[in-house]
Amino acid sequence: MSEYLEFAASNNYGLRIYDIDGTITTPGNDLWYLTTRSLSDDCSRFDQYVALWRKGLKNGAAPYESSKLMMQKGLECMGNNGNASRIKQNARAISDEIINKNQYYSAAINHICASIDAGFQVVLSTTNYCEGAEAFLEILVEYGLVKDYHQDQIMVSGSIVDWKTWAINHFNMGEDKNVGISNTLKIPVEELSIHTDSAYGDDPQGNDLGILSLSAKAFVIANQKNSEVLLPANMIRTSWENILENHF
Repeated sequence: MSEYLEFAASNNYGLRIYDIDGTITTPGNDLWYLTTRSLSDDCSRFDQYVALWRKGLKNGAAPYESSKLMMQKGLECMGNNGNASRIKQNARAISDEIINKNQYYSAAINHICASIDAGFQVVLSTTNYCEGAEAFLEILVEYGLVKDYHQDQIMVSGSIVDWKTWAINHFNMGEDKNVGISNTLKIPVEELSIHTDSAYGDDPQGNDLGILSLSAKAFVIANQKNSEVLLPANMIRTSWENILENHF
């Protein structure tokens, strides 16, 4: 039996796919940025790169290409500090702080747990390093926000780095988020929409474009950044509370 079939063996309804940064965490709590900066040899140089990257995006730079380059520059800033173990260790510490300070949407966690209890399978899909996504999920479990049996029904998908060479083997952004999920679940990317019930993100023009295109039920968590973005017909800009009450 394939990994996906094992994952979906008890699934009655399909997949629900969630972005993490800005979708489960509140705006300003970007795990990739915080983790990379915490390991940078020169934080001021890293911040300069980030400022130039954000300026470029505002001026019309291609989101995928410029963001992938930004991740590569972040890896260079980490130097020898950049390895899977330290990424996970620091991401755990940062995730712990986010939960302690309530810098996350509790209704998002409630939605994830309720979705699993209702028979859906969950994928956490992030542009962050895969190790960062794993660390975030572990902290949710340790705080009791996600139960052990919920964790068994959650898979994570993120960017994959060869930590020996610092090469980005898979950049999990935009349409490539779908490729990442396809690879994780071992199903063809063109069949992913068949299995997807709904998707949840906060960046409909960049990071989350791919997952939000997979379902007629796609939800954009409202924030200042996306407030004026024109959404296609399949997307609804709303809050987690409204999703739980009216769109579960």
